[in-house]
Amino acid sequence: TAVATAAGADTVVTGVVGCAGLLPTIEAIKLGRTIALANKETLIAGGPVILPLLKKHNSKMTPADSEHSAIFQCLQGVPPNSLRRVILTASGGAFRDFSAEELIKLNAEQPEVVRKKASTHPNWDMGAKI
Repeated sequence: TAVATAAGADTVVTGVVGCAGLLPTIEAIKLGRTIALANKETLIAGGPVILPLLKKHNSKMTPADSEHSAIFQCLQGVPPNSLRRVILTASGGAFRDFSAEELIKLNAEQPEVVRKKASTHPNWDMGAKI
């Protein structure tokens, strides 16, 4: 939270894994900072809190993640309310080669394997977890 609220900052990059980044993001929004969002969790877990706060504190959120930024750029110039939804496809993730039945069985028999696999990506190193 100290970094997100540091004096002199006008933009805060939020890229903390999981929900750990919610509180620093909320505090930065309360100060009217622009949020450069580099994760999904902030809006998925905190959207009902984050979105009203952005309006209340006249703060802005811009995408810093590649997929989000691509959609954001494609929507520039599109009239408000002219788009019903956007579908973002995924790479398939760590479980892309599993059937639902296989995943259920694995989770029941070896939940630690599922947890470990869930924190990996089939195409690149996700880096250290905070």
